[in-house]
Amino acid sequence: MRVLLLFGILLASLTAPAQSSADAEMKRLVNYWRMTEKNKATFRKQYETRTARWTQDSIPANFHIPAELISFRNGTTRYYALYNAKYKMGVGYVPSDLVSLYEQEAWRAYKKYGINAPALSIVLAQQFTESAFNPYIKGDKGQSIGLPQLYYKTARMLYRTDRDTWKPFFAFNRNGEHYFLSNRMQVRFPFEFLPNVKGYDADHKLDGLKNYNGFGEEAFAYAEKVMVRSLMYEELFAKYNAIELDSTNYRENLFALINLNLVCRNLPELPEATMDQMFRNIISGIDNGRIRKSFIERYYVNVMESDPLSIDSKVEFTVPATEQDFYLLIEDGHTLYSYFADNQQMLDVINNPQNSRYYLYYKQGRKIVKISSYKGVGNHTIFSNVKPGDKIFIPPGTVLKSPDNNLMLIIR
Repeated sequence: MRVLLLFGILLASLTAPAQSSADAEMKRLVNYWRMTEKNKATFRKQYETRTARWTQDSIPANFHIPAELISFRNGTTRYYALYNAKYKMGVGYVPSDLVSLYEQEAWRAYKKYGINAPALSIVLAQQFTESAFNPYIKGDKGQSIGLPQLYYKTARMLYRTDRDTWKPFFAFNRNGEHYFLSNRMQVRFPFEFLPNVKGYDADHKLDGLKNYNGFGEEAFAYAEKVMVRSLMYEELFAKYNAIELDSTNYRENLFALINLNLVCRNLPELPEATMDQMFRNIISGIDNGRIRKSFIERYYVNVMESDPLSIDSKVEFTVPATEQDFYLLIEDGHTLYSYFADNQQMLDVINNPQNSRYYLYYKQGRKIVKISSYKGVGNHTIFSNVKPGDKIFIPPGTVLKSPDNNLMLIIR
């Protein structure tokens, strides 16, 4: 039990008991409100397959991903992002057609590598950043493929150095193009690659001269994005089951994956000292400028401290008049209209001077007509330039509603 508590893969226990129905789990999905009857039938089959693997593979409850962090998907590329006020960045809900694979492969890796197994939060952060959980996507002009965006030259190198290990993962067609043999192998790839990444680095380190020439902004931006997202996944998982994190192994695995992907992009590796400083800066930012002393030994998340204000969808919320300012963070899958109980208040909010970037408009032929009032709009359909991830100032007295149970209000 102690080993599991120290294990760097921070996963959540399902908040519902194992015997709960697929329908009960379905209602906790982020995009349940958009599901058709056909979607629901598909999810029931996905859930039955998933729970059968829990029993078949003896997957412990703390390796089950909570339904609140899952979005329904059936082979499409659509995903949903959860935005976090602390990080000012989004992470992807795990697609329901892949969630069982992530659980199985995380458990498989733990049984094989113990606490040195890659943390699922790291794998999710990398695959969301690389492909937005789209197993069919190609990047770098077709040179990178799949969930991990495996680069062509990296694939060739792996075949040259250890063909027997990697041929179950991917192959090459007659045109010399590489492709993964299955979605499972796309999920498994980083769980197998990271425990051996040190050997890979030993043979493929960039020479010191190139490092001394400096590091591009692209390398720093990529590293920071993956770090922040992996910690955000850790925070989300910890909301359901706060357990100790082996921070040393966690950082090593995280840094190894970042440098692997920098090499794939023909970018210089970042030295460990640089990434350590970046890591400390991110942790400091999470806690409003104060580094969590407890993080050195364990990583606990204070839910009340880390979460924005959450409002139940059945209750309207009136923004109070206080010394603090309130901002609404628009989440993926929702529009501006879904947050307001009154259309006039929505227009008043958008017309507030602090929201000068945003506006409502209607289309007249190819022309966009911005509106400051509803007079003269007639039967035109009204649109907004507000998109998911935007932060909207909400003045006191505004009445808001939540389209689900996750109205994100940032208090300044």
